[in-house]
Amino acid sequence: MRRYLYVFFLLLITISTFGQDNLLSMLENDAETLTFATFKSSKIINLETIEQPAEAELDFIICHRFGTLNSGIENLYGIDYGNVRMIFNYGLTDNVTFGIARSSTFKVIDGSLKTKLINQGKLNFPLTISMYSIISFDTLTALYSNKKKYSDNFSYTNQLLLARKINSELSFQISPSITYYNFPSPFLELSRFMYSLGIGGRYKLNKSISVNYEWIPIIKSGDNFIHPIKNENHINSFSFGFDIETGGHVFQLFLSNSTSMFERGFINENVENWSDGGIHFGFNISRSFNF
Repeated sequence: MRRYLYVFFLLLITISTFGQDNLLSMLENDAETLTFATFKSSKIINLETIEQPAEAELDFIICHRFGTLNSGIENLYGIDYGNVRMIFNYGLTDNVTFGIARSSTFKVIDGSLKTKLINQGKLNFPLTISMYSIISFDTLTALYSNKKKYSDNFSYTNQLLLARKINSELSFQISPSITYYNFPSPFLELSRFMYSLGIGGRYKLNKSISVNYEWIPIIKSGDNFIHPIKNENHINSFSFGFDIETGGHVFQLFLSNSTSMFERGFINENVENWSDGGIHFGFNISRSFNF
């Protein structure tokens, strides 16, 4: 089964590259109608957006998540704790980005590939569509767990990003996702295949500030469909906050019930709930460099 999965991921990458080349060749004479700046950053909050660095540009992102508000005054409502994620996204071309990241939560290392298939405005096409794939490796469990195989520490997430800039203020995106675990955690209600639907957007308040939101309901675990609201075994991620753009930096300040900042974690492995104060204050800072 795992061998077929690897072949599946290779096919996805090949298909996305082939599709991109064909779409661009068909639409190359209509570049003046392209829609840009659908979002301010490559992240809505946790979810990836269709935005990506230009060719030979490095986008460096620092993500920080404090503890939960319900941890009490003795921990200054979560400020005493913190998790960090560092992301390096490099533009191989204007439409293909390679990324590598490290998270302090579970000591996870990720490698990712984002490919833009078509841009909103090409021949009046109404959406920007990208494909995002990420491979995660749990270094902590690799050191201390008794998993039978080293490959059990890998997991994979594939997302199709479909975004539309409605007008100069309002943008919207949906992100259907599939996560595959080589070895799902026995402590969580997980199957090898997990399916979710990320829903997010932003509203621009002025030239520098926008308000962002995202909700990521789990819709299927293995063969079992899950009600997005009446969900007893899984906690869906919900976050909202603000983008602030100043001097080449984009600051994102937000509240979220997700502790993890890597895809597999914030989509499927939430243990905190808004209703009982399991809310994290966090921020993302992104800065681009040209090489």
